[in-house]
Amino acid sequence: MLPVDILNEQKVLLIDHSYTALAIICKLIQKNIDGVNVDIATSSTQAIEFLQQNRYSLISMSRNLPDMGCHQLVEKIRVGMNIRSTPIIILSGESMDIFEDDLACQLVNGYFDKKLGQKKLVAYVRSFLSQDAPEAIQAANILYVEDSPTVAQAVKTFLTRHGHNYLLAKDAEHALQHLKHSYTQTHIEPFDLLITDIELEGHMSGRDLIREVRHGLGLGYAQLPILVTTSSNYESDPRGLNRIFTAGANDMIEKPVVESLLTGRLNNLLLLRQQYQQLHAQAPVAMAKG
Repeated sequence: MLPVDILNEQKVLLIDHSYTALAIICKLIQKNIDGVNVDIATSSTQAIEFLQQNRYSLISMSRNLPDMGCHQLVEKIRVGMNIRSTPIIILSGESMDIFEDDLACQLVNGYFDKKLGQKKLVAYVRSFLSQDAPEAIQAANILYVEDSPTVAQAVKTFLTRHGHNYLLAKDAEHALQHLKHSYTQTHIEPFDLLITDIELEGHMSGRDLIREVRHGLGLGYAQLPILVTTSSNYESDPRGLNRIFTAGANDMIEKPVVESLLTGRLNNLLLLRQQYQQLHAQAPVAMAKG
């Protein structure tokens, strides 16, 4: 989704109504991630005060807060306070199925299920803070949509370096054909993840492709995570960002693509995909007919 500003002194803001939960997560981060300072807020009001005074590398919040809804706080941060580049993640014990609609309409970078455990939580947080490209959590089957040969070559190099398999499509129309085959033909391995630019040659934009994936093919946020690559002009246009996320994107990264950010975001989305596969291992979900 949004690019991370790598700071010399990285700061994380944790927001949760439970002081006990805050203390545990704070201790985990400080013990396992070097060079990170943590501020904790037990309410939205306190969080806003911190945000007015400090610049953060990451904001983490729970879904339930005592004085403001999660949606309202995200809106306040992104639009009211004009903080667009700092990643926001949600930590919760609720299932992804409950939370999908929230991710569809909010400028949130990701969701982490606390039931996955402390070790994976630390890795998840570190992926947003690390300046070095982390190791891929798995070799993924990726559909990559990009019409610029220069941009595509750089990203393909990153993907190859981390062991991912990829298929490059130069426009949304061909990408959609590949996806339909991937999820309807039993002899073809389905894609684990979609990376797409927004501005593409052809009749369909990247946003059109995302909408077709979500509503036409019926592929959910966890079944096929979508990472958007976009130019910097979208970063200054909150309406453009909202349109991308309401279309159905999971996350966004700004061009030129930085390897460490790309790998971290892919790991986050692949973790989400793993959760989906584990939940549906005994009962595979067929693709909805568009």
